[in-house]
Amino acid sequence: MSLKAKELRKMSAQELDKLLEDQRLQLLKLSAEKAARGTLDKPGTLKVTRKNVAKIITVLGEKSESS
Repeated sequence: MSLKAKELRKMSAQELDKLLEDQRLQLLKLSAEKAARGTLDKPGTLKVTRKNVAKIITVLGEKSESS
């Protein structure tokens, strides 16, 4: 599921930290599954998860700049 930056900006920094941790864990699991099996059932999930992590990091950076 792709996250929207608009929705992320409404979240607190603590919520974003938790979401970032969850997304990184999911990315780790997907990477391990790809390495073990050579392929994924839904290969697009890896790309979406990487983009989600990038969006969260960007929004966290915006929040720290404005504080």
